[in-house]
Amino acid sequence: MSVISSYALASQPIMLDENIKLTATTDKFYSFLIDAKDYQCEKLEVSGFMFGHAHGLPTEPQLTTQPNNTCLLQGLYFNMRGQWKIKLSNGDDVVSGYLFSI
Repeated sequence: MSVISSYALASQPIMLDENIKLTATTDKFYSFLIDAKDYQCEKLEVSGFMFGHAHGLPTEPQLTTQPNNTCLLQGLYFNMRGQWKIKLSNGDDVVSGYLFSI
């Protein structure tokens, strides 16, 4: 598994990849581009889970439709250090999942 540091993110969001583990920091808002996988971005739900403490995200990130079948994920915020999993779902169907090390 590859690791990408989100410190490299300037003001431009990068495309998330389910096969890459990302690093990020606490107390900073993040934006990412995500493959919509033929779903409508606004109908997808974003959820997060911190493995070490078994709780969710402190914010409610939003998805908006972008060109080229992508979604813009905005408002992702990590308030604690540890391993996080961010999941996009459509009802009971998991569309994609992303791992972050904070």
